[in-house]
Amino acid sequence: MNDLPVLDPQPLLDLLDLGASPALVHELITLFQEDVPPRLALLRTALCAGDTHQAMMEAHQLKGALSNLGLVRFADMASRLEVEARAGHLEEAPQLAEALPGAYDEALAALHAAFPPSDLLPG
Repeated sequence: MNDLPVLDPQPLLDLLDLGASPALVHELITLFQEDVPPRLALLRTALCAGDTHQAMMEAHQLKGALSNLGLVRFADMASRLEVEARAGHLEEAPQLAEALPGAYDEALAALHAAFPPSDLLPG
């Protein structure tokens, strides 16, 4: 089991402290919901095909997006996939790939718990 936190809310809290509107945080979470599932599908396809270069690129992009949102545990998984693919070793990849949908669900739940949509949108 991964002992890393699911979410470090500080990156999004920092945005709010710098004057970003709560609506922007909501938009970032919405973009996460829209962007990540197709990225996960592309990553799984690359892993299934043994395409280490494409898997590395997808995992790298995913890692960056997740890190920016403070999704520590999910970003760590993407980072491990990137390292494996960069080294041309995808032995651990099937287990990591199977865990990705659950990590997405966990990350989304953590974002909604920390930043409820009703708190971010004008009432």
